[in-house]
Amino acid sequence: MGGITVRSRAILEDTAEVIETTVPRVQRMKTLTGRERERVIEKLEEASRNFRELAASVQNDNEELAEFFFKKAKELKNMSVDREIEREGKGKYLKLVDRILIYSRSARYDFQPEAMKELKGVYRRYLFGMTLFFVLSGLYLNRFIAITALILAIPIILSMLALQRRGHLGLLLAYSAIPIPLITGAMAIQYSLAALRDPAKIQEIASAIHKSTTFVHGYLLVLAILGATEIYLLVSAMIGLYKHRHAFL
Repeated sequence: MGGITVRSRAILEDTAEVIETTVPRVQRMKTLTGRERERVIEKLEEASRNFRELAASVQNDNEELAEFFFKKAKELKNMSVDREIEREGKGKYLKLVDRILIYSRSARYDFQPEAMKELKGVYRRYLFGMTLFFVLSGLYLNRFIAITALILAIPIILSMLALQRRGHLGLLLAYSAIPIPLITGAMAIQYSLAALRDPAKIQEIASAIHKSTTFVHGYLLVLAILGATEIYLLVSAMIGLYKHRHAFL
């Protein structure tokens, strides 16, 4: 493995070195305020540290991506002089610094298969959790929940597609979509458990859907199990997405 990754490892180390040698340039710059210089230096030091740590643990060879990071680091270094910032604009420079930091944080998912494996596990939990939400919405005898599920269908599908591509928009959509399914799962559990303790309610449901009370007991148990499973998967996915938030660009 060391033989096929040595080129990527060397390029990542060179990238870290280029970023490190950019710091003295930033310290001499006059176009940035003192606070801006401090923030830029903090970001560059973290980015350099991230690339150097990645170089030491790289497993997947991706020379093309490593070269891209190196070119961006060189671009940043060349731009880290007052005359270039005056010509290109401070905003563009600060955005490039932010991009370098983001690249350094997300790169391990391209060079370390174990990190990507963990991320895919989180994605599957989100996918299965949302699938259960739609199933639950169809089984739960509440028109408002069904309409809400239809409204959320498009953003949830978009979030799934964007998460698969490691897009930052997918992360934002996922976090905005998760709360309502969690509430739905909790409502399903509460409704089921309350109904199971009330024979009159079971008889009422049986009459409404024209089924036996035995069927209703099973229906309510399935509803509670689906709700609990959905909540577990989505809470787990939410925690996992936060843990792996730097994977998304």
